Amino acid sequence: MKPAIPFARVKTPLFFLAALAIATLAVFALSLLGKTTYSPDVWTRFPTAETPLAKLDAAAKIFWGERLPKTVLAALAGAALALAGLTMQTLFRNDLATPYTLGIASGASFGATLSIQFSGALAAIGLPLALFGVPQVVWGSFGGAALAVGLVLGLSRRAGTPERVLLAGVATGFFFSSLVLCQQYLANPTKAFAAIRWTTGGVDLCEPGYLATTGGVLAVSALYLYRRSRELDALTLGDERAKSLGVEVDRLRVALFLLSSALVAVVVAFCGPIGFVGLTVPHVARLCVGGETRRLIPATLVGGALFLAVCYTFSRIVLFPSVLPVGVVTSLLGGPFFLWILLRAPRR
Repeated sequence: MKPAIPFARVKTPLFFLAALAIATLAVFALSLLGKTTYSPDVWTRFPTAETPLAKLDAAAKIFWGERLPKTVLAALAGAALALAGLTMQTLFRNDLATPYTLGIASGASFGATLSIQFSGALAAIGLPLALFGVPQVVWGSFGGAALAVGLVLGLSRRAGTPERVLLAGVATGFFFSSLVLCQQYLANPTKAFAAIRWTTGGVDLCEPGYLATTGGVLAVSALYLYRRSRELDALTLGDERAKSLGVEVDRLRVALFLLSSALVAVVVAFCGPIGFVGLTVPHVARLCVGGETRRLIPATLVGGALFLAVCYTFSRIVLFPSVLPVGVVTSLLGGPFFLWILLRAPRR
C-alpha cells in the first residue's frame, strides 16, 4: 500500500523525531485548554523545592497538579494501546485484532473489581489501602492481567495456530467478563457503582509512578519493535515466507504476545479498560504512512497519544464541572469506525 501522504522521502529517524516533537507540543497545548483556558505563561510558574505545589497560585496548582499529569498519562496510555494494537494486528495478520482480543483487559477488570468488592475485608486483616503509594485496585488489576496472560499463554502452547490462539483469547475474555458481571451483581450498590465506574476507563487518578511505569514499558516496547521491524514486515507475508527469510517465527510470536500483554496490562491497571484505540489508530497510521513497520511505529505512537489526549480533553470539557469517562468517548468514536472497517473488508 502506498502512503496517502508523501512521507516516503523523509528519513525514518527524522520522521520519528518530528513525530515525537509534534506529539509533545500538542499534549502541552491540550493541557492549557478547558472551560478555564490558561495562558502559556503558566509554564513559568512550576513547582520547585523552594515553592512546592501547595504554595503555587490556583491556576498553576491546577495545571501542574491535575491537567498536565493527567493529559500526559492519557497520551502515554493512548500510545501504548495503539502500539499494542499494531502488534496484535501484525501478530495475527488480522485487521480486526485489538489489544483486548486475548482477554487481558477482562482479566485486569476482574482483578480490579475483586479488590474493590473485598476492600473492606482486606483492610480488616490489616492490609493497607495502598502499597508503595499504589492503590489496591491497581495491584488487583495487575494480578488479574497476569492471570489472564498466564492462562492464554498456557492455552497457546496447545493451540498451535495463531487462529486458535486468537479464539483462546476471546474465550478467556468472555470468561473473565462473566466473572466481572457476577461480582457486580453480588456486590452492594456502592461497591458495584465503584466497579462500574472503574471499568468505564479514565485517568481519574494520576501518580508520578503511573507516568514512570507506563512511559518505561512503552519506551522498551517501542524500541524492541523498531529493532525488529524487518522481521515484523516479513511476518506479515506469512509464516513460511518469514521462515525462509531467516525469521524465528515461534520465538518472535511469543515475544510479541508478551509485549502486547504488558502494554495492555499496564494501561488497564492505571486507567481501566479503554477500547477502540488499538483498533482505529493503526489503520489511520497505515493510510498516512503506508505499511512499512519502521514508519508505522512512530506514526502509531503519535496517533495514539494525540487521539486519547484529545478524547480526554473533550471528556473534561463537554460536561464541566463533571468529567465524562474517557473510555466512553473512545467507544463513541471507535464504534462507528469499527463498523466502517467491517463494511469495507472484502467478502470471503
